[in-house]
Amino acid sequence: MTDLLFNYNLSDITPKEPLLLGGFANRKGLSGEVHRPLTSRCLVLRKENTIACLIVNDLMDVYPAIIRAVTDRIASATGISSDSILITSIHTHSAPAMEYGKHEANDRYIEYASQQIADNAINTIIDQQGFRVARLKTGKGLCKINMARRDVKPEGGGMAYRVGDPDGLRDEEVGIVQLSDEDGTRKVTLFNYACHPVTLGYESLFVSTDYPGSAREAVEKSFGGMAIFVNGAAGDLNPREAHFSDPANTDRVGEQLGKAVIESTLYDASGEADLKTTAGFISVPFRDQNITKEHIAAEVRRKADDITEFFTWKDMLKHWEEEVYKMIDRGEVENSFHIRVNAWKIGNTIFFFTQGELFVRYQIELKKRFSDYNLICIAYAHGTGAYIPTADVFEKKGYEADQAYIYEILPSPLTDKIEEIYMNEATEMISRLIEA
Repeated sequence: MTDLLFNYNLSDITPKEPLLLGGFANRKGLSGEVHRPLTSRCLVLRKENTIACLIVNDLMDVYPAIIRAVTDRIASATGISSDSILITSIHTHSAPAMEYGKHEANDRYIEYASQQIADNAINTIIDQQGFRVARLKTGKGLCKINMARRDVKPEGGGMAYRVGDPDGLRDEEVGIVQLSDEDGTRKVTLFNYACHPVTLGYESLFVSTDYPGSAREAVEKSFGGMAIFVNGAAGDLNPREAHFSDPANTDRVGEQLGKAVIESTLYDASGEADLKTTAGFISVPFRDQNITKEHIAAEVRRKADDITEFFTWKDMLKHWEEEVYKMIDRGEVENSFHIRVNAWKIGNTIFFFTQGELFVRYQIELKKRFSDYNLICIAYAHGTGAYIPTADVFEKKGYEADQAYIYEILPSPLTDKIEEIYMNEATEMISRLIEA
């Protein structure tokens, strides 16, 4: 059998000037000090004619058009299929806003970061001498830094708001995949955990990787090589210590996650490590199927008095109305939202990638359905998506089901049938990959 090969590299994408940070509608002002440099980390796997390129950026949400442009640049320069290139983000809320037109400095940053991300990936793919035969290890750890967040319905009526729920549903498992060459001089340790990187809150103006950065540093100090953090189904999970302004707290939280990786037992999984990939979409209908300007105007009037934690709610409603009007004029409004998903199989490990902010119940259920495999669920792929809540959230009319779409500039909330649709499609995709 042909060996599984790997190569990796990283590039600095730290902003060079103050700009707007993404992640918090309530944040005011431009970025300040750099707490931790931002990077783009690329891992390329190759076996026979199959190649898989994973790019993980220290960013939050990136508009899909930017992701597509970077993907096309890499595909054109290397000759590999764009479906073989997977770009995701750690989802730190202390990274630049990746949307053109927000601020001149952000526009400049998007160009700079896009070039750095693409060049790093291109160099990693074409560097034939850098590829090594992979010795594959896998393991699982346990970390308790996350907790559920849930919706509370006000007694007087109105929109539910979010609070921390230490006893709510969460997944404390850390998934680990390590690849190294024969003597361990080249090594990459990928670890997966589900938790919003919001130890730094909206009052912070630090540029930061949030907790994943200190976690990676601890892993690299112990194991050597390069560490890659990939976020899981964190749509309804926050850190237990969240929304601080002191980055020392961020470092402590990250060190706990790093320690969980370091202290885990890793098992040899090399064997006959195959490499298979697949890509597709899960189409989820919008709740509202007749999207007209009259309908949007009525929605703005209806939602103007929503109870919300965001100071800028009414401004965002106006912005949403204007942007959806433009979508209608351009004929871009569809009846469904198409969530991009991918699955990779590497030996007994299944990587399931999804666009959007997946709720943790999906991750837990997929692990149960494919319990014979080491399933790692990776969210925030392919750029800005939508929250993917479970059915109960729609009953409460919580933020993720009935407010977040305003910030995501979607013409309507998604259908409350999303849980059944998503789970069926995700299960079918992974099953097809296994059987291929």
